[in-house]
Amino acid sequence: MMSEKETIPIRQAFLQAPFAYRSMQEIEEKRSQTPDLPHRHDYFMVMLVEAAEGVHQIDFVDYELRANTVYFVAPEQIHHVTLAQSTPQGHVILFRPDFLQQYSISPAQLYDMELFFNCDEVRPLELSAAAFASLLPYVKGLIAEYTSDKPQKWDAVGAWLKLLLLECKRFKILQNVTYKTWDKRQAEIVKQFKNDVEHFFQKLHKVNEYADRQNLTSNHLNEVIKTETGTSAKDFIQNRLLLEAKRLARYSNLSVKEIAYQLGYEDVAHFSKFFKKNVGVAFTEFRETVEP
Repeated sequence: MMSEKETIPIRQAFLQAPFAYRSMQEIEEKRSQTPDLPHRHDYFMVMLVEAAEGVHQIDFVDYELRANTVYFVAPEQIHHVTLAQSTPQGHVILFRPDFLQQYSISPAQLYDMELFFNCDEVRPLELSAAAFASLLPYVKGLIAEYTSDKPQKWDAVGAWLKLLLLECKRFKILQNVTYKTWDKRQAEIVKQFKNDVEHFFQKLHKVNEYADRQNLTSNHLNEVIKTETGTSAKDFIQNRLLLEAKRLARYSNLSVKEIAYQLGYEDVAHFSKFFKKNVGVAFTEFRETVEP
């Protein structure tokens, strides 16, 4: 039987409105009244930290909260912020996918920005004080429209949000020169592969299945993915499966057999072998020892 620690379910956080803004201080005051646990969003989150001490955990990876840093969380990712005693300063922008589709930003445009990924790690955007300050006019413009009663205010909010995300993308490009080496075709291959993995990882586990979706050979797909991401196509697929397995192990009461089936494994022994080989411990051991 699972212990009390293991049976704590993941809280699903829903955004009632298509868009919302909160200050970090406002969120922390509310959090101090109601204990916060790791939770999964059905929306996107952008957190711009001006000053804070603590840790932001995203899918089992801990990131130290730093000044002049932007953190991105995609729908379905599990995250948790632990703050020190000092009062945080910063901004939290929340928006549902349908808001993007209605105001200014298509899903394809957002994906092209490569700021939000559910299937691989996107590190926080650490900026200089001057660079971070250059983002604040977009945030202030967004807040001014959000708190107003002006006609077409949501169109204006969407426009400010798009400008903010575009500026973040520019800073990311400057920090990562590898993007400048991509030719257009390689970029398309990588983006479609990542998108396909996110949509089909529970059904498709082999590189050739993803290569077929782009009419490529497995070797060519793997070469492009390895060159441009530093990770082989096989490892990329397996990492996404392992991430979901860890989520379900920690935040669900599903049995190992049920989890294996949900991830596309008909043979639970095959899944268990795969998990232990890549994580280093058996699935049941991981579930028993993982910290809440």
